[in-house]
Amino acid sequence: MKKIISLFFILLCIFAAYLVFNTFTTKSRQITADPKPYVKVNETAVAHLQKAITFQTISYDDSSKLDSSAFLGFHAFLVTAFPNTFKTLSVENVNKYSLLFHWKGKSSENPLIMMAHQDVVPVEDGTLKNWDAAPYSGKLLNGFVYGRGSIDDKGSLMAILEAVELLVKEGFTPETDIYFAFGHDEEASGKYGATAMARLFKERKIKPAMVLDEGGIITKNKVPGITKPIAVIGIAEKGYVTLDMRITVPGGHSSMPEKQTAIDEMAKAVVKLKDNPFPPDMGYVLNSFLDFIGPEMPFVSRMAMANRTIFKPLIFSTYSKTATGSALIRTTTATTIFDAGIKENVVPGQATATVNFRTQPGTNVADVVAYVKEIIDNDKITITPRAGSSEPKQVADVEHYTFKSIQNTLHALDKELIVAPYLVLGATDARFFGDLTQQVFRFTPFTDPEGFHGINERISVESYKKGIGFYYQFLKDW
Repeated sequence: MKKIISLFFILLCIFAAYLVFNTFTTKSRQITADPKPYVKVNETAVAHLQKAITFQTISYDDSSKLDSSAFLGFHAFLVTAFPNTFKTLSVENVNKYSLLFHWKGKSSENPLIMMAHQDVVPVEDGTLKNWDAAPYSGKLLNGFVYGRGSIDDKGSLMAILEAVELLVKEGFTPETDIYFAFGHDEEASGKYGATAMARLFKERKIKPAMVLDEGGIITKNKVPGITKPIAVIGIAEKGYVTLDMRITVPGGHSSMPEKQTAIDEMAKAVVKLKDNPFPPDMGYVLNSFLDFIGPEMPFVSRMAMANRTIFKPLIFSTYSKTATGSALIRTTTATTIFDAGIKENVVPGQATATVNFRTQPGTNVADVVAYVKEIIDNDKITITPRAGSSEPKQVADVEHYTFKSIQNTLHALDKELIVAPYLVLGATDARFFGDLTQQVFRFTPFTDPEGFHGINERISVESYKKGIGFYYQFLKDW
């Protein structure tokens, strides 16, 4: 017995030594960059953002509802706000309202494409009374600029143009060509804006070194044990699949219901999908995130990250506890529409449910349909994918110089920042540019923006000015 205990103790010590060795030999993925100050930004830039918000450039799924005067008015304002930019760069209207800028550099090889979108989502009438400042006022209140689009995505668009205007005034010429693609219908799937611009690049045989669109942000106190701000750079985004499920069975009078009605059958199917989520996936994106974030964590967490093959179940369990964490590790399932019944005393003969899935890279529409069929196990229910699904494109390489260029600029401006790649949970216009280059990144240089798509959408003046500073330095370093 003593020998068994001794052997167990020896094995335990070896195992512990293995864990500790991996922990201390896992190196930080943060880099040291020559420090650079943020460029000085005056209050005119803030006033420009305030004015930009007043243009109600709302996009709708029904494009006929688009207010052309709002977009054309916004375009006219941009010309007056950034005169040097419009004199120096060529500007092309794509499908009337999208704007494509070309800044000619010293070389046309390996150009850069930067993106943002002009359009915003509508504001629900019933929420107007809950806003601290009118949603299209652009009001400055307690150090914040309020209004729809301040974060998504006029903040990025205006910050980019402010940076370009500063550089043009300085007489700066970029090393390579730079394009700015500002779509007009990102919030309505980008089918007329970004799609058309991506097609133009392809037709003109322009192959960018990288694309940078909205996506990740700078966030504080979101990862337990880490107090430093974290800049998360999207190296991929989730796909989008919507399925319509339908069942048709005999209906009848509510006084004599069948044992299983259309509602019963569909409700069971929906519950099965909820109770059987897609399995978690430790793919390239999550592994990359943990590679960058792990070495910066407290010892116990750092040990788990360094030995994730062993601690994978614990990592998955921890992430699954929150909605955001769960979305990072698996394809998510959400029933968004349920329709059945026409009258209180009639048992309906038909029920439908619409289920939306945000898919992990590598999961396609066929995979989702197959999984749903297996889980609900009901041949009476038909499953039809809706048009407009998007399957995840390739994932950007964190070892590529383009990722390091973003990281270098961030570290040069703030040595305290932790930079990490991550998976963007929503869809962006960048997905249409995946055929042009593998190196498609999604990052917005603002700190903890508030009210995204909701009430009191706003950005702090300090964060906005630093965002301009990031774009200025990134363009200068490029």
